[in-house]
Amino acid sequence: MGTILIILIIVLILYVLLNSTAQPQKTSARSEYYPKREIGRKPDSSVIDVTRGEGRYISPSDLRKYNLGVPYWSHQYVYSYSEINGANANQKQFYQFFKLNFLNGYFFDLEGNTNYAFILLFDLLNEYEYHKDISKLERQLKDLGQNYPKTKSYGTSFLIKIMDGLGDGEGAVRIRTQDSYENQYNYNYWRIGSKYKSKLNLTDDQVKLLNKLYYPGNNFCSIESCYLEILRLYLALFLELKYIYTKEDTTIELQFNLVADVIARKFYKYRKGSQNYKYSLESIINQFYSNLFKFCENSVRECYMHKRKLNLDTYWTDPEIILEYETRIISKVRNILPNLMSLVRIPDEATEIQLNTLNTTRWRTKFEGIISSNITSPKKIIEEIVLLGKANKKNPSVEIIFFEASKYISKIDKEAALILYVYYLYYDLNSSTFDNRQFTKTIQKSLFKTNDQLHEFQIIISDLIKNKDLNKALEAVPNIYAIKRKKIKLDKTLIKEVNQKDAGAVKVLNEYLKDEYEDDTSTIKSQEINNDEVKIEICNKIEAPIISIYSSEIKFTPVQVETIEQFLKNSFSISIPDFESFARVKGIFRNQLIESINESCFEKLDDILIEEEDNFYIINEEYYQRLLKND
Repeated sequence: MGTILIILIIVLILYVLLNSTAQPQKTSARSEYYPKREIGRKPDSSVIDVTRGEGRYISPSDLRKYNLGVPYWSHQYVYSYSEINGANANQKQFYQFFKLNFLNGYFFDLEGNTNYAFILLFDLLNEYEYHKDISKLERQLKDLGQNYPKTKSYGTSFLIKIMDGLGDGEGAVRIRTQDSYENQYNYNYWRIGSKYKSKLNLTDDQVKLLNKLYYPGNNFCSIESCYLEILRLYLALFLELKYIYTKEDTTIELQFNLVADVIARKFYKYRKGSQNYKYSLESIINQFYSNLFKFCENSVRECYMHKRKLNLDTYWTDPEIILEYETRIISKVRNILPNLMSLVRIPDEATEIQLNTLNTTRWRTKFEGIISSNITSPKKIIEEIVLLGKANKKNPSVEIIFFEASKYISKIDKEAALILYVYYLYYDLNSSTFDNRQFTKTIQKSLFKTNDQLHEFQIIISDLIKNKDLNKALEAVPNIYAIKRKKIKLDKTLIKEVNQKDAGAVKVLNEYLKDEYEDDTSTIKSQEINNDEVKIEICNKIEAPIISIYSSEIKFTPVQVETIEQFLKNSFSISIPDFESFARVKGIFRNQLIESINESCFEKLDDILIEEEDNFYIINEEYYQRLLKND
């Protein structure tokens, strides 16, 4: 019996040994959840496990440290990827590094700078619009939320909305089940109606209406005061729509559903009553709300003299769809909006400054209003132009306002013209390029009756260039026209001698009156152009060497460089009428000028630099950066 027991024990041992060598060794749960370097370390109860699509798991304690230190980015609410444009060069560079590593499974500690994580959230959502891989987006947002928890509730809500829009009801339910919406307060904050409930004193129905919208990521709406006016107009529009539909014995919901039904059947070819048909109706109706918001935004843009408008075209081309959409919805909107514009509030000073920075030619409308008004007092005109200048203090073209005003008033009041010209020079001196050094300007000859007056003004200009003291220059201008009395004792003998001088002496005197003033730093030359104008040209006595900022591969002409500088001053966008005026002054056809610039840099870009869009010429900012020297 003892022998049999021993044999059984030996067989059991062999069986265990054989099975342990024949089967692959199973990975422990711990080695699955942590990288190899973690094995042997005591588990941390605070660890949140993060599963990547490729089976890799990383905990918050594994966030890598960026050796150079994460560039500080003051906390702000991020509503779209476009807000990366407000970052500085170091922040943009780190973001690209952060994103590249994130996509490759390496997560860095942001050291509290959560703006980077929220920018990435919107970046991933934008990229989804191109790759359309919902599984990929789900993995990415899960990684983002678990490594940077403040983004989690937002990423989840966006993912659910996308799945609902795709008709993936099961996926949306699964995500909702997985997530308990622990951060419901923050989630609601991102919904427009909830965010502005207190500020706009909204009712519950108005909150629901605005919560149907997504935040528009454009520059105009980034000015909150402009955005709030659009929301107010949008709410007023729906109040009027409700009233009109009620008079017609119908409702907004019914009319929207009738049009959505036609689109679902005619455009998407869904069978009425099918699952796809039902899901598409909600998506189409949401688009109606978004489209009507654009109508309101364009109305506020027009009211605020912001030239660029949103494109209101839809991609529904079927005649029946267009007829239904126009008749049931859009025709009513077009009739209602003009009657509601009196509700839009006048922009305050801060808003004016921001709008003028966005649209660098916006000042022209108000300028035309000033010069076409019945204002006859030169002092009042100066006050109005100075106020317009203050509202454009962040506009890179602010000096042009004063130059144009100086030309306008020169035939009305000499002193006012010189005061405005001094303002022009002051702002020009403080701009990125001193245009007057490169391009001669003209002042009416009638402003200076004597050579002494011209000479005094030259001294004022020279002092302004040297010291940039605007107030001192402005105070000096009236002295030019002050009556200067001198006691003169006539010497009859000398008079007789002068009368005997020949005509050659008069010619010498006339040459002298073509005055030239200079000091240590500047030479100011004056030359008569015709009976009405005298040219004043300011030059450096020692000209600095001209150094091109562009790549040596590109050979721009001076006119082409000047043209590109005009685009830079106008935020890479110039209206076609304004550009045509500029080209006319240069003696070149506008199309010829555009084509010559595009041709000069085509080899470098393999594309055109300047494009025509709506009623504007636009430079692609990314292309422009590629033209610059690397060093």
